[in-house]
Amino acid sequence: MTSSVEIILYIALPVYFLAMVLLGFGAVVPGKAAGKAWLYLFIAGFVLHTAALVARTILASDVPFTDLFEYCLFMSWAVGLVYIIFFRKNLPRPVSAMVILVLLLLIGFALFYYSDPTSAKMPALKSSWLYVHVSLAALGETFFAIAFAASLILIIKRNSADREYLDKLDNVVYRAVSMGFPIFTAGAMVAGAVWAKRAWGSYWSWDPKETMSLVVWLIYAIYLHMRLVRGMKGVPAATIAIIGFIMTLLTISGSMLLGGLHSYG
Repeated sequence: MTSSVEIILYIALPVYFLAMVLLGFGAVVPGKAAGKAWLYLFIAGFVLHTAALVARTILASDVPFTDLFEYCLFMSWAVGLVYIIFFRKNLPRPVSAMVILVLLLLIGFALFYYSDPTSAKMPALKSSWLYVHVSLAALGETFFAIAFAASLILIIKRNSADREYLDKLDNVVYRAVSMGFPIFTAGAMVAGAVWAKRAWGSYWSWDPKETMSLVVWLIYAIYLHMRLVRGMKGVPAATIAIIGFIMTLLTISGSMLLGGLHSYG
């Protein structure tokens, strides 16, 4: 039987999709009407998305952070929130459309792994550190998603756009990574290590998901080092940001593929 959360998400998906289509249409045929229409649709999709998150919280009687469905539900919602608060007014239309596409893919991934909200929690999940670790890790990865979207458009338009446009995209990538990296560090690495110590008796166990998270951290550390110390910009920097987010997605789903201590999600 389809749950209320799934129904809401299935309604939100086409609303977000129409917003993305109108963004693409507006990029080809500029106009204030098209611009307002996509934004209204995006906000409507986000309201539905928020309702799904609230419904899941009520059904689970807890903040929805415990498995792959809930993680992707929260992260996809956070992509919308971060976009609205920090990036909506500054992103070119193609990047905004790409952000919505990433959001749609995350929702689709969440629905694929839908889980019963009433199932019993594993003992390791009954910790206040769960909320700190998961919320900050997902929020940091949300900024990486924005950087990924801008990086893809930068590479696609590298031969057709002017230097000012490409520099703007490069700055968006840098801003997103520089905002997401410390949040990801605090949540995935620091809070994750503290929680691991309390749950499993060791700060680090070389669990597959721990190791993959470390790789993600190193990729973005390399990006920031090359950007700030070496002055690397443009396509090379964007390529690193893209690799980082692909690795992020693999890390999110890594426990399903490789098992380990994070095999609950």
